[in-house]
Amino acid sequence: MKIGFIGGGHVAQVLAKLFIEAGHTVVLTNKHGLERLQPVVERLGSQAQVGNLAEVVRQDLVVLAVPYKALFELDTQLLEGKNVIDATNYFPHRDGDIAELREHRLGTTQLMARHFEGATFVKAFNTIPVADLARLAVAKKTKKVALPLAGDDLPLKQKVAALIREIGFTAYDVGSLADSPKMQSDTPVFLFVGDEKELSKKING
Repeated sequence: MKIGFIGGGHVAQVLAKLFIEAGHTVVLTNKHGLERLQPVVERLGSQAQVGNLAEVVRQDLVVLAVPYKALFELDTQLLEGKNVIDATNYFPHRDGDIAELREHRLGTTQLMARHFEGATFVKAFNTIPVADLARLAVAKKTKKVALPLAGDDLPLKQKVAALIREIGFTAYDVGSLADSPKMQSDTPVFLFVGDEKELSKKING
């Protein structure tokens, strides 16, 4: 699969490495200048390249891996017709006070789905710090760590669930995008590491 990243920072780099090791190709972009990503793709190898936003969104999957507030700087039609993984988290102290999110009237990914017209979203890869994600992916464990995901489109959820399994984790379906607030940065699931049974207990109480 061809996977594009909007963002070229630590989150994008760690996920890109894991996806490459699972046999996929990646394209990363960076608003600060593509030349700054050249050393990154050289480390990642031949299955990685840099590209502009247009090249990134041509891939099979697009991963959002930038600070949440930066997404509002992008064209609302940029992701029209695209399959998108939202790996971002909303932090009010960094991203500003957004009443709909603070008051839990809307989930963070629901707001993104409303912002980007015609895109299909799955929320995933946002609950465990990526440094731990890389370590846990290669750890020899008797039980697999579960990663939550949420979305409305079943085929896309199945595709993302397969990706989660390919990099060494168990996929845990939280439900629809309306259920995605259960796995946000202001919930008990955030930063939690556990197997499928433990994660289910954390989410459902």
